[in-house]
Amino acid sequence: MAQPNQTPGPGAHPPSDDQLVHAIAQGNSQALDTLYQRHGLRLLAYLVGQIGERGQAEEVLQDVMLAAWRGAANFRGESSVRTWLLAIARHRAINARQRRPPPGVALADTIAADDTGPQEALERQDDRDAVRSALAHLPPDQRETLELVFYHGLSGPEAAEVMGVATGTVKSRLHRAKAMLHDVLRAGEQHDA
Repeated sequence: MAQPNQTPGPGAHPPSDDQLVHAIAQGNSQALDTLYQRHGLRLLAYLVGQIGERGQAEEVLQDVMLAAWRGAANFRGESSVRTWLLAIARHRAINARQRRPPPGVALADTIAADDTGPQEALERQDDRDAVRSALAHLPPDQRETLELVFYHGLSGPEAAEVMGVATGTVKSRLHRAKAMLHDVLRAGEQHDA
């Protein structure tokens, strides 16, 4: 198997995230680059959703990767590397928000669009606008829970670990958030009719 600081040959498997973190702990900067390539875009999307401003989120992402570099030797493997990185990102985002409040919600901007025509593009934009508006009505903890579970694909226990809460808290936040989104979206449809 190729070492993290080498390019895998044909048919070779790329190193796992755990192997990359181990290599980072040994001072391998190429392993950090590889970890960034695997997780950087999703971390950035999460940070933009938490901070609300892309430029500041990019700066915070650099802090997250620096913290991963410095903390790799302390990673015990009790969670996935993705969960570990999101937990670091969450703490850095909290610090950034304390310095400057977020101007808006960016989660709705992450909804993918496969436009097949102008009408579909307009309808999809209307849907994104409705979701963005509905998300703005959610308390920050519910919005963050939705993002971690639905956008980042974390399980309930993984999201709980990232946020430092009990798994039951994640379940109740999801339940309340979905109910509130449903009510807000329904009210918007009735208002438009």
